[in-house]
Amino acid sequence: MAAEATEVTVVGAGPAGLMLATELALAGVAPTVLESLPGRGAESRALNLHPRTAEVLDSRGLLDELREYEIVLGTPAHSFFGALPVPLDCAPWRTRFPHQTGVVQTRVEDRLERRLVELGGSVRREHVVTGVRQDDEHVTADVLTPDGESSVRTRYLVACDGGRSTVRRSLGLAFPGSDGRQLFVAADLRLGRPPETWYDDLDAGRRRFLRLLPGNSLAGVAPVPGGRLMFSLRGLEAGVHRLSFSGPALRDTDRAAPVTEAEIRTAIEDACGIDVELKEVLWASRFTDACRQVEQYRVGRVLLAGDAAHIIVPLGGQGMNLGLLDAFNLGWKLAAVVKGTAPAGLLDTYHDERHPVAADLLREARAQFLLMDDGLDVAALREVVAGLLRVPETNRHLAGIVSGLGTRHPVSDQDDGVTGYRMPDLDLVGPAGPTRVHELLCAGHGVLLDLGDDPAVTEVVRPWPGRVTGIAAVPTEPFAAQRVLIRPDGHVCWAGDAADEAGQLAALHRWFGQAEPAKETTRRG
Repeated sequence: MAAEATEVTVVGAGPAGLMLATELALAGVAPTVLESLPGRGAESRALNLHPRTAEVLDSRGLLDELREYEIVLGTPAHSFFGALPVPLDCAPWRTRFPHQTGVVQTRVEDRLERRLVELGGSVRREHVVTGVRQDDEHVTADVLTPDGESSVRTRYLVACDGGRSTVRRSLGLAFPGSDGRQLFVAADLRLGRPPETWYDDLDAGRRRFLRLLPGNSLAGVAPVPGGRLMFSLRGLEAGVHRLSFSGPALRDTDRAAPVTEAEIRTAIEDACGIDVELKEVLWASRFTDACRQVEQYRVGRVLLAGDAAHIIVPLGGQGMNLGLLDAFNLGWKLAAVVKGTAPAGLLDTYHDERHPVAADLLREARAQFLLMDDGLDVAALREVVAGLLRVPETNRHLAGIVSGLGTRHPVSDQDDGVTGYRMPDLDLVGPAGPTRVHELLCAGHGVLLDLGDDPAVTEVVRPWPGRVTGIAAVPTEPFAAQRVLIRPDGHVCWAGDAADEAGQLAALHRWFGQAEPAKETTRRG
């Protein structure tokens, strides 16, 4: 049987795979999405969107609907570093979303898949990729379908198939990092009688609290003598709560062993010290604190994103958020390559930009996990780090890493506090009235934005139709540059003023390819 031919194949329909597929479809490239499971799981998995992820979804018009299902994470839902009592302050990063947004992973996946369908795409479920091989021109994926064995021949293949990626293993790629030393359990429960009291006790730099939130939801982190227990119950929907725990009782447990109801009851009792009526365990799974990352995100015509490229200790939904941002970075670049408009080397910038970001986050996650240990030496270290977090510059730096807001891509040697960073979502007044930067990015194009309201900006980008839009507007608050070139993923790749014609043209060619030749007009004599 001849292999099916396609431009781009995405293996895996989790958050990263679906985000990538929607970005490709938005850019006019129809991806083939292969998913091994018959349907989306009912478990909640990650519970939160970090500030930069919320910005990304907002810039595609996807966040408002997701926020209709927002769950309570706290008041407000601060990010923390290693469960220390000093919150990370994201407000200095000039964002509309300085706190975490409580949205369950399955909601995110559902919205992304519906967007993919709106754009003419779909997911092929029960399509199991069993192996891949590539040459200079194509990648061939062997696929087991409900109708038997098949294969797909594609120009590019992106592995978004999870931490145990078949694609990564098929290519024999190393996955260096740290082995898991600690087991975690996450479970969705139905509680007939949640706790009715709340406690807030900060001592010795440890965060210990049980808090009743609106809707009979409980959130908390509680250390356990001789180990550690992370406990959090959060209302997901009527009567459904999330439990996460870890401790000495799990040290000798086989990761593959099913989570028992007895374990869950003991964890609730240890964490709460009060009677909570457990009605039903809807889902439970074990995780480890392993952190790993592939050495290259691109191997020939195969690229890796999400958990296929990196796994991270399960602290605060970092894995889902990191994967979504991988896909957002890659989508527009891969689409430009497929359409033949990409400048040389554009696809290689995916690894150059995202690999260091994940490496930094994995390092910070390991540090956070160590700070949660109950040892006396670590308690002293916690006090020192908590003091450092009270220094605004330190807090801003770590908040930028954990939230994703502080990511600066090496787009140029220009270090002006703007170039390379994501563009803040400024309120603008343009020719059509009030708007925002994120609204300008919804189409998935680049934007050359003139904040001096110079209409000539539209003429500058005319040779890049369908790739870059020129917008003249006035911001409602000061900004450090008069004119900025914003990539489809929201990062600024050039900043200056209208007089720097050479600089902006060089940046346009560098990120959006060759200009189209001017069309000749025919004169009638």
